[in-house]
Amino acid sequence: MAIFLPSLYITTISFHYELLPLNLILTVGESREQVPLPPILEAILMELAIEMLREAGLRLPAPIGQTVGIVGGVVIGQAAVQAGLVSNIMVVIVAITAISSFIIPNPDMSESVRLIRFPMMVVSSLFGIVGMSIGLMILVIHLSCLQSLSTPLGNPFAPVRFRDWKDTFVRFPLWAMRFRPLSARPIQLKRQEKTRK
Repeated sequence: MAIFLPSLYITTISFHYELLPLNLILTVGESREQVPLPPILEAILMELAIEMLREAGLRLPAPIGQTVGIVGGVVIGQAAVQAGLVSNIMVVIVAITAISSFIIPNPDMSESVRLIRFPMMVVSSLFGIVGMSIGLMILVIHLSCLQSLSTPLGNPFAPVRFRDWKDTFVRFPLWAMRFRPLSARPIQLKRQEKTRK
């Protein structure tokens, strides 16, 4: 949600509005009626405002920083809707995206998710759901090519080793796992024999 929710909003509003139910289309149309900006500029404007609030909250003392983040988000969102710069639904989408990005426990991963969000929005505004799918494929291919300490990051799924899958989704019994996983690069491939069954 932290990466793809604004992209999904942009592609749905710009290209694939027939995917929405009729009542939701009417609601979106009413909220976007007075907005002069296209969905991509609307989303980038709100995302940049949220990112600035987040960075400002980090540089202030803890009690004040949280207050500035919450009050600033509410005030800026309400002012932007009343000024007609963004729609109500865009404020909700950006709020859900910001909350879902706070769930990520690793700060480095959280920052990379925040950065990936912007190219995904641009690609989805240019090519719709096809661009969003291509962006997802590029992201998955990149992640499957990464390595940590000479071990692939997507191990044992990329590269595919069906023999190593015995301990991923469902734990096989120990007597069925006679070989050590190849991802660990063992010196001895065969596990130690059991003394009794």
